[in-house]
Amino acid sequence: MLRSSFEPIHPELSTHMILALDFETANADPGSICSVGVASLESGRITRRREILIRPHECCGWFHPFNVSIHGIRPEMVRNAPEWDAVWPLLADHFRDSVVVAHNAAFDIGAFRRVMELYELELPEFPYFCSCKLARRLWPELENHRLNTLCRHVGFEFQHHQAGEDAAAAAFLVHKMLEFTGADDWQTLLEYAGVTPGRVSPLECTPCRVVPKKRRAR
Repeated sequence: MLRSSFEPIHPELSTHMILALDFETANADPGSICSVGVASLESGRITRRREILIRPHECCGWFHPFNVSIHGIRPEMVRNAPEWDAVWPLLADHFRDSVVVAHNAAFDIGAFRRVMELYELELPEFPYFCSCKLARRLWPELENHRLNTLCRHVGFEFQHHQAGEDAAAAAFLVHKMLEFTGADDWQTLLEYAGVTPGRVSPLECTPCRVVPKKRRAR
């Protein structure tokens, strides 16, 4: 269990609400988002859960059969859906005073940055972390660290590859990680696991990283 004396390095960030984020894409282009899901974790409860179908940008709007086989979203399902520039104003407030978590965050943060670029929208500023990197550190004994495997481990049922469901699953997973470690906040959790948060901002974006374990003295 976590030592009670363990304090976060940046306590001013510890009160941030945790916002889980998930994108589904139409093809290999990270900007071809066809669905977004968000779910907020506040005081151990999942709140403000939302999923929105999106019509991908015209420059990358084709649907690859492989992607369709994963998430089940077909072109006709988003033909009359809003594009990202209409959806972003509905979600922007969710990112205010939040730390973002995503499972395999490099993909979701990459998709977010790419689609904001496509529509010439300014990036907001927020810290983020990857629940997969955390899980590898906290539960190294598991056969793999896919979202569905981890949710079986913590007892959460969901429909995989639906953006709203995946976001809720990532939020619940963080809740169980906080319980497992005894951490009081997300930053103490990351410190305990040896993971440094990434950051998105209009000026610079930095990745979420795993801190290498120190070699034991012989």
